[in-house]
Amino acid sequence: MSVDANPFDPRFKKTTVVVENDIEGRELAVHCKSRDDDLHLRRLQPHRSFDFTFRPTFLETTLFYCSFDWGEGVRWFDIYIQDRDYHICKWCRWLVRRDAVCLTSDWNQACYYYKRR
Repeated sequence: MSVDANPFDPRFKKTTVVVENDIEGRELAVHCKSRDDDLHLRRLQPHRSFDFTFRPTFLETTLFYCSFDWGEGVRWFDIYIQDRDYHICKWCRWLVRRDAVCLTSDWNQACYYYKRR
């Protein structure tokens, strides 16, 4: 899925978010949304992923949030916050684990605990 806020502004290059199930032996139900876009429910087997691409906004307000359910209760996480992520990654790979969601790269990993709603 692709969401373009300002296709002519080169400062706001497209960003891709990858969400991967890193929970052994459990199917992961993932439902991601923004204020304007519903990316619909996805079911991911272990080590499978889905991705979406968008262009961050000029006002730096882009936010995508996801719910995660693997049969032990629903967890929530803001998977892309422009203030937090824009300068860190243009290809943001998130590993969904039981206790946290981890942004990974070849040289670094940052894990964040879930929000409960």
